[in-house]
Amino acid sequence: MDLKNMKVSIGIVIAIVAQAFGIIWYVAQLDSTVSNLDASVSVMQESQASVDLAVLQTQVDSLTTNVKEISHREEVDLSDIEQAITELETALKLIKENLDEEKDTRHNTLDDMLDRLGSLELTQGIIENEMRTIMGDHEGFNDALKELGLSGYSDKRQYGNYGGQ
Repeated sequence: MDLKNMKVSIGIVIAIVAQAFGIIWYVAQLDSTVSNLDASVSVMQESQASVDLAVLQTQVDSLTTNVKEISHREEVDLSDIEQAITELETALKLIKENLDEEKDTRHNTLDDMLDRLGSLELTQGIIENEMRTIMGDHEGFNDALKELGLSGYSDKRQYGNYGGQ
């Protein structure tokens, strides 16, 4: 067993593990940012759509009242206008239904993102557990090197002592 090659192998393992931690941290932060921004945009769009629909509904109600007043005053047949207003009301109802469907879709997307975040957190926990195992192995390497040093081996490298012991 060549100890010089083992030092390089351990260094590579540590570098890979450090990069894995960095990637997981970056992805978790990115996912959190996207979730927050998506939620903010959804709330702003829903409130704006609600305001727009309320204004349209008020205008339609006002037009309906005006048409009825004109119809009674002038004794004119305004059934075509009343039909157009009825069609507008139907269109408003369809718009409301579509907005509700979009809201449900956004909530489902947010739930999916939360599930993915949970999966990332689980993966991060597994990686942290593996890192603890690797660090424990390094403690064993340190003990083995100490024993080799006591038997006359002159390598002074130290492994382990990650917990400040």
